[in-house]
Amino acid sequence: MKTRWTSRAPGSLMLFGEHAVLHGQAAIACAIDHWLTIEWQARDDAQLHIVTDFIEHHTDWQTLTPEPKLSFVMTVLKLFYQQAPQACQRGLTLSIRSDINATQGLGSSSAVVAAMVTGLSVLSNSLLTVEARFQLGLASIRAVQGTGSGTDLAVALSGGILRFDPKMLTMQRLADQLPIVSVYCGYKTPTPQVIRQVEALWPKHHPLFEQWLIWISHITNAACEAIQLNDLAELGRCMNMAHGLMHGLGVSDSNLDAIAHRLRACEGLYGAKISGSGLGDCVIAIGTPSTPLTDALPVHTSALGAHCF
Repeated sequence: MKTRWTSRAPGSLMLFGEHAVLHGQAAIACAIDHWLTIEWQARDDAQLHIVTDFIEHHTDWQTLTPEPKLSFVMTVLKLFYQQAPQACQRGLTLSIRSDINATQGLGSSSAVVAAMVTGLSVLSNSLLTVEARFQLGLASIRAVQGTGSGTDLAVALSGGILRFDPKMLTMQRLADQLPIVSVYCGYKTPTPQVIRQVEALWPKHHPLFEQWLIWISHITNAACEAIQLNDLAELGRCMNMAHGLMHGLGVSDSNLDAIAHRLRACEGLYGAKISGSGLGDCVIAIGTPSTPLTDALPVHTSALGAHCF
């Protein structure tokens, strides 16, 4: 068995299908060139030492003491131990570092889960496939959050631009790269809180909400085709329409709308919309602005997903 190895996973941005993916509709996301990295070292005892920039946590395989600041890490370890106890005979030291800003809606939680399950694949043949790593990761995310479609996790594992089907749990790679601009609005509302607000405003079987899901599905399908054809103008139109529907859902605000309108007015950009659950996070646009935007995040799509070396 290896005694030292490193796993990495990219951050991600949601492009289409936010909220609808929680109701069985497909979504599109992309991996971005911001990374969470875990350095693994096997130990001669059964101890687990987890070191990050903000906390150091010591436990062991039998105890797996919870740590709220490491909820995703500890949950992955717990579920892995239940799945493959024979692979947990030796302890581990995990050193975790990240250049993904956790406050900007760039998929930091999914990145740490993807890096964890990919790193644990060194210990167990049960995690040799992306599908197996996805199943362990999704179970971990849902154990922590209570919900989660798995879209961000899927693209963090695979890389590129991905269509994710939450009913079949299947991943379709649409492209490797897209020109994306992302502007952080300056604040973030926790996703579970946004979901609760949407549920309160639009009960599941409200006829208008059911029509909303149909329209979002049509837009997502059109966006898939536009991405495969590299038709940025059509993709921009899809973004503009999707943003309007997100506004109608109640997850936009005047600041997010203003950013979207400003991006649409930029030469070289074709359309803009909220990325993620809304009421904060980022607004994204498709294309390359003729003049660099001073408030744009340094975001580029990544064809590479989670991997070990």
